Amino acid sequence: MKVIETNISVDTGFQIYLEEMERHFDFQSRVIEVESWDKYINEAKGRRSITRNSIIGNLYGESFPRYASELSDLKYDNSHLSYSFTNGAGFRMIKLAYLVNE
Repeated sequence: MKVIETNISVDTGFQIYLEEMERHFDFQSRVIEVESWDKYINEAKGRRSITRNSIIGNLYGESFPRYASELSDLKYDNSHLSYSFTNGAGFRMIKLAYLVNE
């Protein structure tokens, strides 16, 4: 199954400022393959860090960041997942995931 993952760096008010990229506000998207949507959801719920490579381009990393803290607002359904967290560098992040139906 293919999933589009997007990580968005935001400020404390959950605002994205593209003109302030030098202050580490950023966003990235990648397409990954997962065994099943339910297993992917359970990884987020269990805060499991699984390293995956993008199947398009060269982005790689963990679906749930290893040094993340303050996981909150976990929401999901049959094709969407979202939550917010603070990464290891102290930046507030939002994770979005979308299941690609083939």
